[in-house]
Amino acid sequence: MRALCLAALALFASLPIAAQDLAQDPEREVLPEQRQRLAFIAPSGLAPLRSGKAVFSAFHVTIGQELWVTDGSNAGTTLLKDIRPGFRGSFPAGQVAFKGHVYTTATDGASGLELWRTDGTAAGTAQVIDLRPGGEGAMPNELTVFRDALYFVADDGQTGFQVWKTTGDAKGTTRVSAVDAGPRALTRQLTVAGSRLFFTATTRTQGHELWVTDGTPEHTRLVKDIRPGLEDAGIQNLTAVGNDVYFTAHDGEHGVELWKSDGTEHGTQLVKDLRPGAAPSRPAHLAAVGRTLYFSADDGVHGIELWKTDGTAKGSVLVKDIRPGPSGSVSSAIAVMGGKLYFAATDGVSGAELWRSDGSAAGTVRVKDIAPGAENGSPARLAVIGTRLWFAANGGGGRGVEPWTSDGTTAGTRAVADLAAGERHAMPLGFRALGDAVLFVADDGYGNDRLWSHRKDKVTLIGDSLKARLR
Repeated sequence: MRALCLAALALFASLPIAAQDLAQDPEREVLPEQRQRLAFIAPSGLAPLRSGKAVFSAFHVTIGQELWVTDGSNAGTTLLKDIRPGFRGSFPAGQVAFKGHVYTTATDGASGLELWRTDGTAAGTAQVIDLRPGGEGAMPNELTVFRDALYFVADDGQTGFQVWKTTGDAKGTTRVSAVDAGPRALTRQLTVAGSRLFFTATTRTQGHELWVTDGTPEHTRLVKDIRPGLEDAGIQNLTAVGNDVYFTAHDGEHGVELWKSDGTEHGTQLVKDLRPGAAPSRPAHLAAVGRTLYFSADDGVHGIELWKTDGTAKGSVLVKDIRPGPSGSVSSAIAVMGGKLYFAATDGVSGAELWRSDGSAAGTVRVKDIAPGAENGSPARLAVIGTRLWFAANGGGGRGVEPWTSDGTTAGTRAVADLAAGERHAMPLGFRALGDAVLFVADDGYGNDRLWSHRKDKVTLIGDSLKARLR
């Protein structure tokens, strides 16, 4: 029940404050501009359709949070379906494309949060299955494509949060796992690695540990009790490299370190105790290039720096001490483009800026000092689209956080637009390709998260203009 409450709270809390307030008080005053057809805010979860359009979730004052569809233009953007008529909305979340449809979690008001799918039309938008009849809902989440099915975590009200799969309809929806089945069961972190689907799960005798499945109940099993007994191994950051999965874990002896698994107990081992003893090196920002895994970690000597491994202790080495001494340098997730790594780091002279690495010390260099001097450009929310890197950054000199793009060179790294003029922050995120455009979400300068399109060096708002914050 606690997990259910937390999941529901997380979904509700993810809405903009305006959405929450209006859901509580439908009689409050709403500005005429906020009733415009395309005055939606807080778009999220852009997922592509075969038609060249994309489905997303957004909030509108008259219908609440619902599904929308766009081709990247105002004329081609419309409400997809009012799944739950009225101001409360259906709360769609977690959109994922699978076999020509987009799947999502939503509620029609009669059933709770359940699995839905759409082909991009109102008539083709329907509930897949009501796994937990009644108002509570199964709360499907972690929608993941694996082999020929869509996998997800859900609670049918009897077995707790287990791994399920669907081929697209109620008949083709079945439960995969029965991990310590009961109301407190919890599975999460679905991660595809080759022919296996790894996940973590909690049992009353072993705590939260690593599991694996080939998609059948009979071949769903515990991989290894990394931290024997009831205490959790704290497994996080599951990252596939070929058929193996790397992750961080605490076995009760070495602190949080890097591990890898091939799906067998024997093949699940600590890669290297980077910070010997009980102190943790806390590997983070895992990213794969071919058979090599890159990550940031603190060995207790160099601070948080860039490392790489081939899966062996001997082959786990520091790439470069970017900021000499114990202070550390790496401060963001790592993106991979053209076989090279891109991330935010500081050398102690410039602030946190955009860096590039080919995996060698000599080939690890700063791309550009985005905010010149000691000020931080703080590139974040990195996304690779084609041959360009897209990200949010602070240009310095009184400019706020705006959308930037880079081809990996100093000259080719530039601001895209100043959407929230002056020192205000647009805080862009969710960069996705749609046809010849790049779509993303950013603040319009009035406190509203809106959908934007970048096409042929021009940035345009998708939707009706708003001149006040939706409160």
